[in-house]
Amino acid sequence: MALPNIKTGQTTTPLQQLQKINEERRQQTENGLLKEALAISNEKSNSLIEQQNKLIEGMRSDIAMTKFELTETTEKAVRDIKTSAAKTERLNENIAMQVRKAVLTSANDMKAEMLLSVKETLSKTQEEIKQTEKAIEKQREDMRMESGFRKFLFWATPVLLLAQTFAILFLIFG
Repeated sequence: MALPNIKTGQTTTPLQQLQKINEERRQQTENGLLKEALAISNEKSNSLIEQQNKLIEGMRSDIAMTKFELTETTEKAVRDIKTSAAKTERLNENIAMQVRKAVLTSANDMKAEMLLSVKETLSKTQEEIKQTEKAIEKQREDMRMESGFRKFLFWATPVLLLAQTFAILFLIFG
C-alpha cells in the first residue's frame, strides 16, 4: 500500500520508502564512521604528544647531565692548570736556587747547563698549558654547538607538533 507524502502530496512506493530508509541509515553509518575515525585520530595525536613530551623531558635531563659533566670537566681543567702553575712556580724557585748555587760556585759551564734545563722544563710546562687551553676551548665550542642544537630542537618541537596537527586535520577534513 502506497502512503502519501505530506509535503508533496504524492504517494511513495514501498521500494522508495526502503531506499529512503537505506539512505538515512547509510548517512548515519557514515557519520558514525567519521566520528570513530576522529576519535582514533585524536587518540593517536594525544599519544604522539605524550611521546614528544617524554622525549623533551629526556632531552632536558640529558642537557642537565651534560651541563654537570662539562662543569666538572671545566673545574678539573682549572684545577689542573692551577696545579701546573704551582708546579711551575716551585720549579722556578728551584731553578732560581740552583742558579744561585751555580753563581756561588762561579762555574759558567754549570750556568749554561742549568739554563738549558730551565728552558726544557719551561717549554714542557708551556706546552702542557697550551694543550690544556686547547682542550678547554674545544669543550667550550662543543658545549656551544650542543646548546644551540638543543635550543633548536626545543623550539622546533612545538612548531612541528602544530604542523603535524594541521596536516592531520587537513587529511581528515580535506
